[in-house]
Amino acid sequence: MKLRSIVVEDDILARKMLEHLCVKHESLEHLQSFESAEDALVFLETINVDLIWLDVEMGELNGFDLLKRLANPPSVIMTTSSSAYAFEAYQHDIVDYILKPINLDRFNSAVTKVMSLERHNPKENETADNDIFIKSDKKHIRLAIDDITYVENLSDYVKIYTKSNVHIVHATMKSLGEKLGDAFFRVHRSFLVNLNKVKDVDDNNLIAGGREIPISRRTKSEFLEKLNILK
Repeated sequence: MKLRSIVVEDDILARKMLEHLCVKHESLEHLQSFESAEDALVFLETINVDLIWLDVEMGELNGFDLLKRLANPPSVIMTTSSSAYAFEAYQHDIVDYILKPINLDRFNSAVTKVMSLERHNPKENETADNDIFIKSDKKHIRLAIDDITYVENLSDYVKIYTKSNVHIVHATMKSLGEKLGDAFFRVHRSFLVNLNKVKDVDDNNLIAGGREIPISRRTKSEFLEKLNILK
């Protein structure tokens, strides 16, 4: 089985070199390359990958910004011209950190590390349809989607509330909402709610998991329709 990989690199020479190495490697399937983190994020909203070759210094969004916006980042190998970012990079649980220019031996060594991790770590797409894996406190945790009561937006993070725990995850509400499915509805820009966990509803709020959650005017009509409230 080949690892599905992408390259995110704004330097054209470095990008072309990584593309060449990926295409030639027997264990990699090179899907696409991106000049910016923004373009890569759009791609990753709909396509699952196993590995990202990621530059640090790019345009408006850098490599770390991209990682913060992914609900469940795949394996990441950071490629950069400076060792100054190494400490921060490993705080994001990357697999390897390579200084440019990249030679073949160093490239192969990094791929071997990823292959080893892939054999020992569960993948999100290998879970049951009603489960997801999240990365929280540097661990991969399996969550039953039905156990999630609601999700709260904290800019580059989200809080996932279950009956017994709260998990803080690097993710966006949009990407997480797509993974959770139709049972969840974004009632407010700061809250995504499991419709099956809603206990009470009044004019402007609902109760879920013992918490009062606001309902925005823009979403209220659609929210009530999804609950099949009798009028």
